[in-house]
Amino acid sequence: MSKEGVQLAINKIADDLLALAAAVLEDDRIGTNEKVGKNTLRDSALNGDLEASISMVTGEDPIIKALFNHYVVYLEWTRPPKYKKKPPISVLKDWAAKNGIPTDAGTLWAISYAIWRDGHKGRPIFATMDKELDGLFLDDWANKLYNAIVDNLDNFFND
Repeated sequence: MSKEGVQLAINKIADDLLALAAAVLEDDRIGTNEKVGKNTLRDSALNGDLEASISMVTGEDPIIKALFNHYVVYLEWTRPPKYKKKPPISVLKDWAAKNGIPTDAGTLWAISYAIWRDGHKGRPIFATMDKELDGLFLDDWANKLYNAIVDNLDNFFND
């Protein structure tokens, strides 16, 4: 496979990875916040800020990364009730404004307190992506990579 073909394949895999990440966040089984009964990840900043990064070092395999906002770890994690400190209200302000919730200190404090008091159930974003990536590899990428390798071998031996 030519360098251009390899780059196209890598870009396709990166695009598929981003599409998969967005699909996981849009999936109601994953994105639904049990406290409010709706998918709060579908139109979230987390979904809107997804990026892919490709690292290509000569002589090494390419590395494709999906980049999420840093707070994805808090969404993945099941926070037990009354765990350590309350979330700072400063981190809730943008979220509240985007969702039409008043951003006064009293409202933000009440939300922070409710999160601390009740905890929240984690949402398996990465576990779901991992499972789905296995399927993508077996059903799609493996065949394409195999065919590219076989084409390279055919061209090498037929030239």
